Amino acid sequence: MRDAASPKTPEESNSKKSVTVPTPSNPTVSFKCNGHVAYGIPGPEDQLLCREGYAVGYDYDRKIPSWVAYRLTPDSVNKKYKRSNKFKEDIEIPMQYRSTLSDYKGSGYDRGHMAASATVDISYNAMMESFLLSNITPQLPGLNRQGWKYLESYIREWTNERGELYVVTGAMFIGEYTVIGNDVHVPTHFYKVVYDAVGIDAIAFLVPHRPVSKGELPAFIVSVDEVEHRTGLWILTVCWMMLWKMISRMM
Repeated sequence: MRDAASPKTPEESNSKKSVTVPTPSNPTVSFKCNGHVAYGIPGPEDQLLCREGYAVGYDYDRKIPSWVAYRLTPDSVNKKYKRSNKFKEDIEIPMQYRSTLSDYKGSGYDRGHMAASATVDISYNAMMESFLLSNITPQLPGLNRQGWKYLESYIREWTNERGELYVVTGAMFIGEYTVIGNDVHVPTHFYKVVYDAVGIDAIAFLVPHRPVSKGELPAFIVSVDEVEHRTGLWILTVCWMMLWKMISRMM
């Protein structure tokens, strides 16, 4: 078992890469990725990856996504493509930092999607891209196939009700954790933040990495501030600042 390190600061994250990292005082970046990060990148990352159905901030040290962000509409969540289950290494990530299929083999963990295939399959290509390991973390079957799966289903329902939602999701490390394969980190918790930019509303979940039933999910609702504090990300801070600027111009 290992102790979870403190969240990376922008300076620490920048030591390995040359991409622009936003801060609450500088939310404007060129990386928008099909509208999935229209309100700014959620926080530090070692590599940005743009996919048709989602955007990724990838963590080289942990060999999993730091965050995955995606924009949803009723049109996107109601498209259906047969699940391929063809998990693949992401060759855009340098070899020494990428996870592999062999890392998961015999580990006892599912290859858990951060952006669910059934949610972001706006095309056949988007569905296939959802199985890239840069969108995957180790997840216990009792979470991946139960509570996490139901939460993803609820988000699709909320999208149909509200019209457009933005989701930021990922892994969290609190206290001791373990690794599988060639140092792929196993999260202690997972988070999902769902933002309604039209209704100016948000809900956040902080889910422990253990078997979780559908009925337990309400117990894991937390504030967005708590998720930001524990991850070191700026998930909605940038959103609120941009919204405030828009309101200020109207006054």
